[in-house]
Amino acid sequence: MIAFPKNPPRQLSQEEWDLWQEGPLNRWALQRVADFMPTDEILPSLNPHVWPEALIEKDEILEELLDLYTDGLLVIRHGQIVYEKYLNGMTRETRHLLQSVSKSILGILVGQFIADGLIDPTKNVGHYLPQMNASGYSDATVQNALDMCVGVKFSEEYHDPNSEIQVIDRVAGWRSGNDDDPAGIRAFLPMIRKERQHGLQFQYCSANTDVLAWLLEEVAGQPYVELLSERIWKPLGATYSANMTMDDYGSPLANGGISTTLRDLALVGQMILNGGVMDDHQIATPEWLLDTLGGGPILDTMPEVHPGGSYRNQFWITNGAHKEIYCAGIYGQYIWIDPVTKTIIVKFSSIPIATSVEHSIKHVKLFRALSS
Repeated sequence: MIAFPKNPPRQLSQEEWDLWQEGPLNRWALQRVADFMPTDEILPSLNPHVWPEALIEKDEILEELLDLYTDGLLVIRHGQIVYEKYLNGMTRETRHLLQSVSKSILGILVGQFIADGLIDPTKNVGHYLPQMNASGYSDATVQNALDMCVGVKFSEEYHDPNSEIQVIDRVAGWRSGNDDDPAGIRAFLPMIRKERQHGLQFQYCSANTDVLAWLLEEVAGQPYVELLSERIWKPLGATYSANMTMDDYGSPLANGGISTTLRDLALVGQMILNGGVMDDHQIATPEWLLDTLGGGPILDTMPEVHPGGSYRNQFWITNGAHKEIYCAGIYGQYIWIDPVTKTIIVKFSSIPIATSVEHSIKHVKLFRALSS
């Protein structure tokens, strides 16, 4: 394992605990989560992948990168690094928080369990996770959760102190807690209630990913972080360990808690372009890839950004001419995969606010220009 250079630990003030994801503090915090929050390690490969390089100059995009609060950008074409840029003090060895790009990594892991016959995506969550049988998830299928089509009462309004996503942040230790908060992530998840029929409406709900991570642990009898190490990170050929934030009770925040380096995250995209293979390791099956690239059952999941696109297995699929597939996290984290030009773009950012249609559209425009 390669040791990371350690930054001096910083004790966040009470006010900073509720602001570290926002600008300007996130310019510092998204690269240093393990310095102020409990984490567990996702272990790297003993035989890390070596990226070939064919670097080209693209200084003309620097202004756009600065406008989009870029911390790091990596462009890979046909398996070779063609552009690499680090800003805001980030380096090749720096781990950066992925936010909801973490969800897509879970989607790959669930796909492995489906291929191995350990999970049937048509069965209900309650079948595998009896702890959720009194919740709104009991009769939702695994596939409903993968596709964000679970009909539960859940607000993903990041800046609303009364939203369920802020409850998850508090019980996960990402925000200062309230006296009446549940004791950890897995005390809160069974409290989520059903609001409408499952499978009929797209609703982006981070809790779905945390439920699926719990389900994986129940089926495998192993911690989620260990599953990521053995089934994803090591076979990908990751050079460095990644880390996952953990609540006070030892549960991972699977929906957004992974931090990793730019080059190691790019391995996820390259594996998908390789038909699920990375350095002779079959990580995703062709069947799972075909199912994912085919898109989800509900269209226009993000109409302002990619009209006619969908969401499948914790990935976004565009309706563009190249049918790009991508992973996205709040504050500007991305893996962009163009299957036509064989291009992967990985971007870390620290945008001041969680979501912005304007920033999302600018990113898609930049990624398509870089992929052409």
